[in-house]
Amino acid sequence: CPRCPCLSPGAVKVTPGHSPQDLALARAHGLPVLSVIGDDGTMCPPGGGWLQVRPQ
Repeated sequence: CPRCPCLSPGAVKVTPGHSPQDLALARAHGLPVLSVIGDDGTMCPPGGGWLQVRPQ
């Protein structure tokens, strides 16, 4: 940002299920913790339809 050169224009990923720091950040901002990988190792619906297993 030309007016705020100290700020980054980039995006930040937050993975509360994989990082204690990200979990604290998610809780502080009221973000949900979604489970996107099922017990069988396949992607679940919260991961998006394009990531789910499809029959071949």
